[in-house]
Order: sequence, then C-alpha cells, then structure tokens
Amino acid sequence: NKHNISLGVFDDKPGVSLVGYTYNIRQTEMDEFFIGAGTFIVGFTGSAGWKHYYKKSKLSFYSLLSGQVVAHKQRTYDDDNETWDEFYAGFWSTISLSAEYNLLKRVQVKIGGVGVIQLLSTASRDMGVMPFVGLNFRF
Repeated sequence: NKHNISLGVFDDKPGVSLVGYTYNIRQTEMDEFFIGAGTFIVGFTGSAGWKHYYKKSKLSFYSLLSGQVVAHKQRTYDDDNETWDEFYAGFWSTISLSAEYNLLKRVQVKIGGVGVIQLLSTASRDMGVMPFVGLNFRF
C-alpha cells in the first residue's frame, strides 16, 4: 500500500488540494516517508514529508511534517477595479495533527488541522491553520 489518492477539502500530505496523489518512499510500522502532488483546480502542489503514527488501529492518530511547493495563477483587483492575472509560487512548511478512521481495508476518512508557514513566495510571508477532511484510498 505505497500509493495513496486523496479526495477532499485540502489535505495534509499532497498539500492545499482537492485531489492528490502520494507515494510512500519508505514505510515502517509507525512511519511513512512520502512524495506527492495535488491540484486545487487553478493551481498545483508538490510535497515531501514524514508521517508518524502515535496510535495505529481502526481509529489512528498521527502527526505530519512536510515541505510543499505551491504554484497557481491568481486574479488581482486594484482600487480602480482593473484586473490582471499574476502567477503565485511559494514554498510552505507544514505540520498537522490528525485522525484517520478506517472505513474499509484500503479506504480511510481523515480529519485534522494543518499549520502552514509560507517561507519563500512571490507574495508576502504568511502563516495560519487550515482544517481539512477527506477520503484516502490506498493501493
């Protein structure tokens, strides 16, 4: 079960995405090291990180650390109501605390929160916390 497809509002592994794919480079009983990619319709993410389980059962608890590259096109409005398109690119460092419930052997529901620090970007630096919920399919 090294391949994962995630569907939902944001995600902790592939990043700020609605649909994502991750591949576990290395797995142990309680740890996963992964790379991944995702999309949120107008943009794309790439990620790499480490997932550590504190309790692994039907209801599992874990934390996750990752680095994510985010790129998308955004529309900007000025005071005169004129618009133009800009390209955003940045590197985000994230941490999450989450729970995962096994619906089936290869299907999980994930819920949690992701803390984000925007380190390098074409915009100003920023930080925040985003909740997420989604389905994960392992194969």
